[in-house]
Amino acid sequence: MQKMEWNENLSIGIEMIDEQHRSWIVHFNAVLDAIASNQDQESIISTLDFLSDYTKEHFSTEEQFMTDARFPGLAEHKAKHNDLERTVEDLVRDFREDGVSQQLANAIGTLLNNWLVMHIQEMDKAYAAFSKKKQAS
Repeated sequence: MQKMEWNENLSIGIEMIDEQHRSWIVHFNAVLDAIASNQDQESIISTLDFLSDYTKEHFSTEEQFMTDARFPGLAEHKAKHNDLERTVEDLVRDFREDGVSQQLANAIGTLLNNWLVMHIQEMDKAYAAFSKKKQAS
């Protein structure tokens, strides 16, 4: 499992959201560290639960920005957020039921890494472009 690193390609130019993305990456890497160091199942689940809670908090922040800006893509964006929230909840449930496995650990690393990068570069940047254009007019 490969850790994520923040880079400027992930910046959308809205500081509060960028800071939350950077923090999300730190929490994601903590999940990977917990798995890689063979921490007990409850420690890993606790770390995943924290990531899940932080994800919900971050999504709430983004959605409030979009609501305030009257972003026309809010419904689609929120649906993507809901999909990831369910996926993370499913992963936590799988960990609780099946314990730690390399296959599940790889799924977490790949899914969350790919999802976050794609989501930021497509969905979040679309919102940021809308917001900047709206502020300029």
